[in-house]
Amino acid sequence: MTLREFIHRQFAGLEIVSVSQPEPTQLDRNVVAVTDDVDQARQAVLTLEDLEIDDARLGFAVLDGPFSSSWTHPEEGDGRTDSEGATRMVATRAVFGAMFGAVIGALVIGLAATILGGGGTGLAGAIVGAFAGSVLGAIATVFSGMGGSDAYRQTFLPPSSSQICVVSLHTNDRKEADLARDRLAANAWDGLLDVDARGRARRI
Repeated sequence: MTLREFIHRQFAGLEIVSVSQPEPTQLDRNVVAVTDDVDQARQAVLTLEDLEIDDARLGFAVLDGPFSSSWTHPEEGDGRTDSEGATRMVATRAVFGAMFGAVIGALVIGLAATILGGGGTGLAGAIVGAFAGSVLGAIATVFSGMGGSDAYRQTFLPPSSSQICVVSLHTNDRKEADLARDRLAANAWDGLLDVDARGRARRI
């Protein structure tokens, strides 16, 4: 059973807008979290990525449409992914990283050049260090704390969308499932489920 098939059965009446790729299949132990808060869903994906889960076992789906369950309360919108949201976050991280890197690079390389070659060399070293530091700082800041999976990229949604977010981890390992469940349970969810390989769900 794929994640899409599970969603069709568990959330009857909701339209599936998108599913992360590669699409996961249900394994022996599956942990599924449901929320209408996309920021919470994004953080959950990052939390699961910290467990070094490969993309094929980490799922994210966006649902839209009439919903009869008390788990979620959608608002108006179209549920499309928002690449501009991701771009804005990357740009902000890059600016701060570049500024921090420039200061550190200027101090470190400038000081080293001054010690080794004198005042004029120190100024040139500071300039070179500021440039190199800004580039490295921007790169490091952008990629630190950002998810690398398609599940993470799918979490960038426009604020007005009527999204229901489903985050899932799929494993055959009891300890891995328990760890994922414990980490997700630290927050309140509209639904947090244990699901077996046949798609039978039990609320946690």
